[in-house]
Amino acid sequence: MRPAIVIVIALATLTISGCKSKQDQLTALNAQFDTLNAQYQKDCILAPVEEMKRNDAKCKTEREKMNPLGKKILDLQADIAASKR
Repeated sequence: MRPAIVIVIALATLTISGCKSKQDQLTALNAQFDTLNAQYQKDCILAPVEEMKRNDAKCKTEREKMNPLGKKILDLQADIAASKR
């Protein structure tokens, strides 16, 4: 019985110490999004018109990377807000 308790406690400790908090997850996701968004702004919003036309496929790919990430951020923000109520 005693070894089983030790194993359970060890697993619980590893699980808790290995998990990021929701705020840490949100910070990491925001950093990823900011990096992608900066590149998108450069390639697709702030570029000269001629370059924007050439970058159409690239811009679509960049948006496809950003959209799910943005959704994850919004979902996590809602989850954090709901846990504070």
